[in-house]
Amino acid sequence: MGFGPPTAVIEGTVYLADDGSTLGHAEVCAFGLDTTCVRADGAGRYRLRRTEQSVSLRFRAGQLTAATDTLRVLPPGRYQVDCAISGRLVISDRPPPCQPAPGR
Repeated sequence: MGFGPPTAVIEGTVYLADDGSTLGHAEVCAFGLDTTCVRADGAGRYRLRRTEQSVSLRFRAGQLTAATDTLRVLPPGRYQVDCAISGRLVISDRPPPCQPAPGR
């Protein structure tokens, strides 16, 4: 038996939608009851742990427009969330959703 509440592990890769390259060192934030931010590694891979709750993810890298993805209530388990960020300028008060990951 483990200590603390059950956790969900969210992991994936952040890409540039325009050419499919990975975005190393992108920032990934999970917003829910609290906020957790992590930095992707040099290959764009990230991993974070959350307690069971609804989570909204924000992905951003450099001067690119941030992108978002929303997960509903997360029961304990593993979740793969890849995000491709568009290099196009977006004029909106809300970040656009993640684009599909290249080749998926």
